[in-house]
Amino acid sequence: MKKQIKVALKTAPYKITISKNIKDLTDALSGVNKSKKLFIISDSNVAKLYLKNFCFQISCAGFSVKSAVIPAGERGKNIEVLSRLYDKALKDGIDRKSCVLALGGGVVGDIAGFFAATYMRGIKFVQVPTTLLAMTDSCVGGKTAVNVSGGKNIAGAFYQPSFVWINSSYLSSLDQRQLKAGFAEIIKYAFIFDKNFYDYLLKLFKNAFIGEKDFEYIIYKSCFFKARVVEKDEFETKGLREVLNFGHTFAHALETYTQYKKYLHGEAVAVGMLFAAKLSFALKICPKETCVKVEELLNEAGLIFKLGALNVERLVNLMKKDKKSISSKLRFVLLKDIGKFQTGAGVSDAVVKSELCRFLN
Repeated sequence: MKKQIKVALKTAPYKITISKNIKDLTDALSGVNKSKKLFIISDSNVAKLYLKNFCFQISCAGFSVKSAVIPAGERGKNIEVLSRLYDKALKDGIDRKSCVLALGGGVVGDIAGFFAATYMRGIKFVQVPTTLLAMTDSCVGGKTAVNVSGGKNIAGAFYQPSFVWINSSYLSSLDQRQLKAGFAEIIKYAFIFDKNFYDYLLKLFKNAFIGEKDFEYIIYKSCFFKARVVEKDEFETKGLREVLNFGHTFAHALETYTQYKKYLHGEAVAVGMLFAAKLSFALKICPKETCVKVEELLNEAGLIFKLGALNVERLVNLMKKDKKSISSKLRFVLLKDIGKFQTGAGVSDAVVKSELCRFLN
């Protein structure tokens, strides 16, 4: 059954459609892409599974389709790969009236969105996420970016898609690790917004079976939560959208520290959320019980693991490069309780280092 969520932005409102009918996608494409010229960006993993058939289906609907494949994973999300996309698009005759379609996970959506924002000063852009992480988080909100050697998502832009089409059938090709990583962002919404959603997820993970209807419900619920925040703070200027970065200050530092090779984004976020909860307790912002609940849900989801020996000083320096930091001062999204949060919390280096030492040992 088709479900829709409207993202009611003042600048560029759009809809998120959750369905398995390709006609819902092609009809929406026809509405935003009168030239019928489409540039599909995917990655090497997704392309093997879906790109050929996907291009065929889109072509049958009357579109002229060109495609480009980037390396899978964070190594495909950099300035060099972006430059090659510009060259490929020019060679393929992609012009200002064409439309970019991101077919893949969060990395594909990020770089395809940034490509669309900057190619010929901006062309239309559509998200077709294929991972749970992308379906529930990165496909909504218009954040686009590439990584640089010093940090994650440093070069980027806010650029909203014309629409998002989510087909949960793509999840069938994901392995357990990818699915677990996707659950991290879903769990995040429960921690910061909704205790009832927390209870639902805890029961779901304890039952150890997640059916098709469960997936569609948690995708819808996650997109709904994020859409409501993005509507209030599209460009992250009011401090409201900052809450969506719960766990991400530490997560981005961990990803950069390990050169994006050891942890999936969701895995790093899970660790970051647990650290943020323990930091909240250390600062007397939340009770011990809240930390226990955070750890319990992450554990039931299979997202608790040891990090091993890490250099605390280097991690803190990397966290200072986080976009939420101001004048190199560390700022965190912290928990007051399940479903209650505090943003803009400045925390001294000494406290962060002390808690990191405790957290890593």
